[in-house]
Amino acid sequence: MSAIGWVDFSSEHREKVKSVIDLLSTPGVVDELGIGVIRDSFSDSLFPGISTIQTRAKYFLTVPRIFKDYEKLPAHKRRRRKLADYLNDHENQCMEWMVENHYEDPQDGIIGESFANKQGEVQRKPSSAYWTGIRQFGLIRTNLSLQVFCRRFANPDQPLRDLVEGNDKLKGDDPDASEQANETINGPDYEDDWIEDLTIHLSHEESSFLSRQIEARVPLSLLGQILLDSDVRRKFLDLPSDWNFTTLADEAGFIAQFPEELQRTIATARDFWQLMNGAHIRYNCLLQEKHGTSGLRDEFEGKWDEWLAELQSFPWQRWDTGRLWEQTKLHHRRVKEYTIDFVQSWIDGVCESADTDHLDNLVTKQERFNKKGRARLQPTADESVGKWIGIADLNYRLTQARTIIRDIDRGLAASEGDDAGY
Repeated sequence: MSAIGWVDFSSEHREKVKSVIDLLSTPGVVDELGIGVIRDSFSDSLFPGISTIQTRAKYFLTVPRIFKDYEKLPAHKRRRRKLADYLNDHENQCMEWMVENHYEDPQDGIIGESFANKQGEVQRKPSSAYWTGIRQFGLIRTNLSLQVFCRRFANPDQPLRDLVEGNDKLKGDDPDASEQANETINGPDYEDDWIEDLTIHLSHEESSFLSRQIEARVPLSLLGQILLDSDVRRKFLDLPSDWNFTTLADEAGFIAQFPEELQRTIATARDFWQLMNGAHIRYNCLLQEKHGTSGLRDEFEGKWDEWLAELQSFPWQRWDTGRLWEQTKLHHRRVKEYTIDFVQSWIDGVCESADTDHLDNLVTKQERFNKKGRARLQPTADESVGKWIGIADLNYRLTQARTIIRDIDRGLAASEGDDAGY
C-alpha cells in the first residue's frame, strides 16, 4: 500500500492538499502532465467558491448556521464543548435529519447518505468541502482556514466577530451586500429547531440571500454574471445539461452578453484545452504503444488524427499564451518551471506544425519531470494499460456550478416561506 505525505506547514496548506487528494481520488482524474494548476486558476476565475466535491447549494447555509448556533450558546456550555466537536456532531445531525426528511423524496447530493443509513460518519464533512466558498461568498467573514478558525475560537469568552477578516478585500463592489458591519456569520433568519426540518432544497429567502452574496462578492466571474440577471440564469439552465465547457464557450450568442474581459477568459480557457488535449492524446498513444493493445493504439491514433483536423480551424489570432500565466499569478498558484516550459514548447510546436516525434519527446519529458519514478513512459516501467490515462476534458467546475445555480433558481421560483420541493 502506498501513502501520501507532506510537511505540514499550515492548515491552509493542508486544506489545499486535501482538496487535491479528493480530486485525484475521482476515477479517471489523474494529472499526468501537470496542467491541473492552470486548470484550477481558470476555474477560480470562472466559478470561484465552487469545487468538484460540492454537491448541493444548501450546504453553503447549513454550515454557517451551526457556527451561529454555537456562538449563541452560554459561555459555560461553550467551555464544556469545543467548537470542532460541536461542528462535527451537528454536521452528523444535519446528515441524519436530511436523510430522514427525504425518505419518501430521495434526492441526489445529500452528503453522507450511505453513512447515515448505517449509523456511520462521513470523513469529509460539508464544512471542509464548502469552506473556501463560504469564505469567498462572505457567509463567514474570515480569512482563516477551517482548522485555525475552530482552534482560535477555543476561548469560550472570545466572540466570533473577533475572527472577522480585517479588510474589505472580499467585500465586492455592491454596497447592498447582505453583510452587517460587525457580523462574522451572515445568513437569512432561521428557526431554532431548523435541523429537525432540514431538507436539501433552498427556500425563496435562502436562495435570494445566497444569490445576493455571490453577486456582491464575485460579480465579474461567470458564476456571478449568470446569477446577476434572471434572464441569463434561465438561458444558462435551459442549455443542454450534457454540454461540456468547450460547447458552452462556443455558444457565441450566450457568451457575447458578458463583459469583454470575462469573454476573453472563457475563450482562453476553452482554447487552452483544445491545445493541451492533443498532448494528452499523444500521451495515451505512447502508453498504448509501450504497454497497451493494438486496438486501443489504433483508437487513440484516430483521436490524434481528428484533433489535428480540428486544429486547422484553431483561432490563433486571439490566442495569447501569456494569459495563462496571468491567470495563475492572479490566483497565487505556483506553476512548476518545467510545466511552463512544456506548455510553451507544446503550443509553439503545434503552432509551427512540428513533427510527431518532436511532440512525443515533449510529452515523454514532461511526464518524467511530473511523475518522476512513477512515470509510465520511462524505459524501466512495466505495466499493462487498458484504458485512457489522465485528463480527458477540462470542465472548469461547470458541472458543479450548474447544480448550485439550478438549486438557487428553483429556490427563487418557490413562494416566500416555502422551500423549493421538486
